[in-house]
Amino acid sequence: MFKVPPAIAAERLTICRACKHFKESTQSCGTLILGDKLSPEDLAEAEASNLITHYRKKLRLCGCHMPTKTKYSLYRCPINKWGRYKLNEEETEALAAFISGLPTQGVYTAQMVKEAAAWFTKMTGQRYGCSSCKAGVIFQFLKDSIGAANLDDLG
Repeated sequence: MFKVPPAIAAERLTICRACKHFKESTQSCGTLILGDKLSPEDLAEAEASNLITHYRKKLRLCGCHMPTKTKYSLYRCPINKWGRYKLNEEETEALAAFISGLPTQGVYTAQMVKEAAAWFTKMTGQRYGCSSCKAGVIFQFLKDSIGAANLDDLG
């Protein structure tokens, strides 16, 4: 649900590969940064090397593995060569707040199910009708949000 159609992912990756900041050897935007896989010193060095000036504005390249990042709808290029898919900044924040508020186990309220169905429709253009199908939407949110949570540093 949080993934873009393959054609959109391919288009994004083509844009990345044509960018002067793309590192072919690591398939990354700037110096590759893998979450908590770097020591604090190496992380500081990577972040410093990813600081650039783009149209007179200081920006930080994300350091992401681009074949992965370009597949997710909630992420964007740090220098705005491509944006989030179907959601604006406010909607992305609202969706993140909704997902983080979902319990990982236990009972989902009718309101949670209704809101999950609304997000699903917004993201996919499809509707769920029956309540048992809507409950499945929440499980899909949780499954997909685990993948998205692993990419939190993607920007």
